[in-house]
Amino acid sequence: MTREHHERHAARRAEHHERREQRRERRHSQTREDILEAAREVLLERGAADLSLREIARRADFSPAALYKYFDSKDDVIKALAESAMAALVDAFAAVPAELPPDRRAVELGLAYIAFARENPEDVGVIEMHESTAHPHPLTTDHLALEGTVIGVFREGIDAGVFTGDSQDADIMAYGAWALVQGLARFEQQQRPVLADRVRSRRRELLTIYVNGLKTDWPAEG
Repeated sequence: MTREHHERHAARRAEHHERREQRRERRHSQTREDILEAAREVLLERGAADLSLREIARRADFSPAALYKYFDSKDDVIKALAESAMAALVDAFAAVPAELPPDRRAVELGLAYIAFARENPEDVGVIEMHESTAHPHPLTTDHLALEGTVIGVFREGIDAGVFTGDSQDADIMAYGAWALVQGLARFEQQQRPVLADRVRSRRRELLTIYVNGLKTDWPAEG
C-alpha cells in the first residue's frame, strides 16, 4: 500500500469523522431549540416566575435527567431564552430611524420597547428575570448591544448639548428611561382596562415629559 493510498484513506476517515460531528452538532442544536420552544410555551402560559424544568422536560418529551445534557440549570435555560429575546429586541430598536435627534429617538426607542413588550410578553418576562440575577459571566454581544443602544442615545444627547449633564450621567438617564418604559409596558397588562387605555393613549406624552426633563439643570428638590 503506497504512501499516497494511506494519505487518501486518512483523508476519507477525517472527512467521515467531520461529517459525523456535524450531524451530531445539528441534532444537538435542534434538540436544544426544541427544549427552548417548550420553555417558551411554559413562559407564555405560566409566566417567568413559574418556569419549571420538570414541566419543560414534559413538554419537550424528555426526562428531567435528559434535560441536563443540554442545560445545566433553570438559570441556564433562562439565560438562553434571554439571549434570544434580547436579540429580537435589538432588532426592534434597529427599526427606529438613526437620523432622528437624540431626544426624539429616545422617545421612539421607548415606544418601540412598549410595543415589543405588548407583542412578546414572554420575552420581556424572561429578560426581566435574567436582569434580576447576578451575571458571573461576561455579557453577551446582544446584551451589550442592547445597553449600548439605550445608553448611547443619551450619551449622544449629552455630547450634542441636548441633555444637561456629562457623559457619566448617560447611564443614569438610560436606566431611568428603562424603568419608565418597563413600568408603562407592565401597566398595559393590568386588569383596569379603562385606566390602562388612558395611560396608553398618552404614553408618548409621558415619555416626552421624562426626556424633556433631562434638558434642564433644575435640581430635583426644586
